[in-house]
Amino acid sequence: MPRTLATCAVCLAVLALPAAGCRAEIINLHERVQIDGDRILLGQLADIDAVGERAEALATVSVGPAPLPGRERTLTVGYLKLRLRRCGIDCGALTFTGAEQVTVAGPPAATVAFAPAAGDPSAADAANVPGAPAPIVVPRGTRVRLAVECGAVRVLADATTQEDAAVGALVRLRVEQTRETVSAQLLSPTQALITRE
Repeated sequence: MPRTLATCAVCLAVLALPAAGCRAEIINLHERVQIDGDRILLGQLADIDAVGERAEALATVSVGPAPLPGRERTLTVGYLKLRLRRCGIDCGALTFTGAEQVTVAGPPAATVAFAPAAGDPSAADAANVPGAPAPIVVPRGTRVRLAVECGAVRVLADATTQEDAAVGALVRLRVEQTRETVSAQLLSPTQALITRE
């Protein structure tokens, strides 16, 4: 099922659940959370005090795309209410408490360790350091998810690496939809980023 249909199905499920009498439904927002998925769910941002299935349904409402690894997004109560209204949820039945905004952090960026240059006298020492992480190298031809960020706007596209590159370095990518070649920073073996002012 496409993601948009799945989100609408969850929203309709929330609407179908009756509010329990006049009992207030409370969304207690956290100040900061870290998530690993590709979508931000309301239940990840707050403790939800509602009855039974209503609480479970509210917790699974998607309020937007998750930040890329090593990045953050700040969501205000006003933004969350807007997203909930777009799903057809009556925010008049909800009481928001806790923080006025929540900072959402994506998964940690991969640690990158670069191998010393050939002939570097420290190369032998670096190779003997116990527990030193090996460089994460993404081979040419790897399909990655490219994000282009311009202010608060983020556009996603599929792209393919045109060369071997280490995570954290710039890499040439070919965007599948446009066939254009661009340079982006590899954030992980499957994600890359272009930031534009």
